[in-house]
Amino acid sequence: MTSKERVLCAVNHKPVDRIPLDLGGTACSMVDKAYFKVKDFLGIEGEIEPYRKGSNVCYYDERILDRFDIDIRRVFAKQSEEYPKYHDDGTFSNEWGLVQRDTGLYVETVKNPLEDAELEDLDTYPWPQPEEMLDVTGMKERAKKLHEENEYAISLRMPCNGIFEIACWLRGMENFMVDTITDPEFAHALIEKILKVQIEMYGYLLDQVGEYIDIVESGDDYGSQQSLLISPDAYREFIFPARKKLNKAIRQKAPQAKIYLHSCGAIADIIEDLIDCGVDILNPVQTSAVGMDPVTLKDKFGDRICFHGAVDTQKAMTGSIEQVEDEVKRLIDILGRDGGFILSSCNHIQSDIPPENVARMFEFAAEYSSYYSRDRA
Repeated sequence: MTSKERVLCAVNHKPVDRIPLDLGGTACSMVDKAYFKVKDFLGIEGEIEPYRKGSNVCYYDERILDRFDIDIRRVFAKQSEEYPKYHDDGTFSNEWGLVQRDTGLYVETVKNPLEDAELEDLDTYPWPQPEEMLDVTGMKERAKKLHEENEYAISLRMPCNGIFEIACWLRGMENFMVDTITDPEFAHALIEKILKVQIEMYGYLLDQVGEYIDIVESGDDYGSQQSLLISPDAYREFIFPARKKLNKAIRQKAPQAKIYLHSCGAIADIIEDLIDCGVDILNPVQTSAVGMDPVTLKDKFGDRICFHGAVDTQKAMTGSIEQVEDEVKRLIDILGRDGGFILSSCNHIQSDIPPENVARMFEFAAEYSSYYSRDRA
């Protein structure tokens, strides 16, 4: 099988010659410190340009993907030179007006621009425009080239965070949560404004590459490790309708593409809703979170959604080589049954993960799943 065939078979729950592997997409990349460690470990020389600023995940290096036999390649817009806007105190503003600071480990929020807003303020807020946020130079040419080569599955990388996340960014998480109870009119209006920008943004990108791609990435974190951040009922009232509209708009521009959603944490209670609103691929499948047991997930949803990620980054990937191998074997045995699984880390690979463990995760997954697939044939 080619990489493209392997990925599309997995997504469509068909047998594969080995489990597809992924690295470099939405929440399955490497933080910059980990990237440089892995690059040095592999003996790769020469620098590449970061594709964005104002983040701790800024590099996409196909030399590493080639070494690990990764089956998916990304096309993505570069960040516009307009953003981030840096301030004298060391903070910076992103395209949504959120003021942030780089702590060295994570980027943290300093100011939520709609913290004190009233309903009428939403009409005068300077909502971002796609052409001001994103640089699409070379996107179409790259996507067309990959499509014509027909070797890899092609994924449009997520251009921005999700609807729920941005509502929490702009309003402040506590304020937005309270809005859903005490001021639902404001909450709905805010979501509609964010949705409009996102539909325009995906349309802008898909007008460039929609005919060439196999996967469209998106994200919206709904869970902590213990539970959903909002109740299932609140999700269904406020987020589900907007998510469904966004997925419909994406399909109108790229009807052949599968829709990929990243959402961390304990989200088992809304996976059925995600399927209903059109999600085909679910990342990162954080199996250490409450209710995210992979056996249960596979039994309940495995024939209707493709699981992507799943390899634990908190314990297994920070442990011994044997722990990495055991984790990979366990997940392939469970989630790889009858297709529907693409293996990657269950979130970005952090700087505390040894580079030899990263390499072994991919090497062992290819070795073991090849034997597993032959045994099941």
